[in-house]
Parts: sequence; C-alpha cells; structure tokens
Amino acid sequence: MQNLISVFNSHRMSFAIIALASCLLSSPLQAQNAELDERLLLASPEAVQADAELLAYMNELAEEAIDNHCAECHAEDLTGGPGVPNLVDFDWLWGVTGFEMTAVEPVMEIMQTITYGVRNTDCDDAIKMFGGCPDTRYSEMPAYAQLGMDEDMINNLVDYVLYLGGEDVNPFAVEVAEDFWPVCIECHAEDGSGYKPFGGPDLTDDIWLYGGSGQEIYDVIANGRLGVCPPWGQELSAATIKALSTYIYFRANGF
Repeated sequence: MQNLISVFNSHRMSFAIIALASCLLSSPLQAQNAELDERLLLASPEAVQADAELLAYMNELAEEAIDNHCAECHAEDLTGGPGVPNLVDFDWLWGVTGFEMTAVEPVMEIMQTITYGVRNTDCDDAIKMFGGCPDTRYSEMPAYAQLGMDEDMINNLVDYVLYLGGEDVNPFAVEVAEDFWPVCIECHAEDGSGYKPFGGPDLTDDIWLYGGSGQEIYDVIANGRLGVCPPWGQELSAATIKALSTYIYFRANGF
C-alpha cells in the first residue's frame, strides 16, 4: 500500500510540474492576447484597419468564431441561404442604415445583434419586453391566413409587394391591396423600403430572405416568419464579439 501511495504521489508531482510548465509557457501568449483584446475593444474600426497587427488578430478571432458558431447557418463565406441572412451583402435587417458617417455606429449595431440575438425568448417571463428578452432584436411577421385574411386578399398583397419591386402586376390587385398596406407600414415603411429599428425588410430591392417568387411571398404573408439567431453574449468574449462585428462590417463593405 505504501508503494502504491508513493507511486501515486510521484505521478501527482509529475502532473503538477507539467501543469506549471504549461502555465509558464502559455503566460506570455496569454498576456499578449490580453493586450490585443484591450486594444481591439478600445479601437475604432478605422483604427483596427490601420493597424496591421490588430487587423490580423481581429481576423483570427473572427474566423475562429465563424468556424465554430456561424458557418453552420450562415455558411463559411457568410452568404447565408434560404431563411438565413447573407451577412456580407450590405443589406441589413437591423440597425445599420448605410448613412452612418463612421464605422463605429454600425459595428455597435452588429455587436448588439450578436450579443443579444434575434427573437431570443430564453429568459424569465417577468423581464420580457414585447415578447422577447431585453435588448434582443424582436419583431413579428404575422401569419395573416391564421388571422382570417382570405386567399384573394393575400394574393392582392403578393401583387402589391411585387409591384413595389418594379414588377408588372395586376393594377386592380394593387389598388385593392393599398387599402390594407397601412398595416404593413410600421415595419416596411410607406414606400416599402423597410424600417431598421423593427427589422422590417426592404421590399423594393431584389434581395429576399425567403425567396421572391409569388408563391414564396404568398407563403410568408399567409404563414408569417419568426427566424431566430442565438444570443452569443454568454459564450463569446467581448473581444471576439467586437472582432466578429468589425469583420462582418468590413466584409460587407468589400474590405
């Protein structure tokens, strides 16, 4: 028994030495990364772009996060797919307008989306606001068929949406749908160009999250949509979220 204890203690000492050596070897790298994290968090996107070391570190953090967390839904190149937004086409559902004077504000908007998610409801009911957790991006595309809208009216709205995008449609259908259109303005704006605070898509361009055919648009109006993105604030570090947000913004701008 004594020999067994001696062997165990010997092995335990060996493990401790290995762990200490590993700690000592990794400390300089950890210190360097901590310094880079702080610099990244304090730097504007423009300053990151002008600093070769910081830019390389930002790319490293962002690409690792994409591989581990984003690519499964948005694809490795972040171009998305049916029902999943393209993150690099500069067509934003939330926050970013394209009229900002610097990159600071749009990167902060992207950070909010990544940190708090889209339509996150995984929190106590007592703190939910308008159906979602605090600070999450939240809006609803209603399922109008379930609310009693008949097939003819939905088809009229389909034609109206196609009309907003410049398609030739039945003018009578457009005229009829105009009476209902004010219900849509809150999210999509009067001209159909979308309303960023509510995540209302632009219906006048040729970018479609769920498809732009008449049947696909009909399905969205009839059955609604409530796509989600997880909140990553508890899983990713602040530096990684800043890196990923900046990386996405740069990619969307063609940098």
